Amino acid sequence: MSPLLEKVLAEVTQLDRQEQLQLVSYLITEWQQQPNLFVDQKISRKNLFGCMQGKIKIAEDFDAPLNDFAEYM
Repeated sequence: MSPLLEKVLAEVTQLDRQEQLQLVSYLITEWQQQPNLFVDQKISRKNLFGCMQGKIKIAEDFDAPLNDFAEYM
């Protein structure tokens, strides 16, 4: 069990019975209202592959040796 969960449970056990029931009721209500954040979203291949085509330019001398390393070569 995580330390955070242990801390929360320790705090909840200090509440009286009525407060515990109110907390549980509140949590159930909140969980029912929250949209499912883990819905699988499909990524279409047409949007994924080639989406950056033409947006990146590589210099003609990209593979040329750098002047900074001339003394080591």
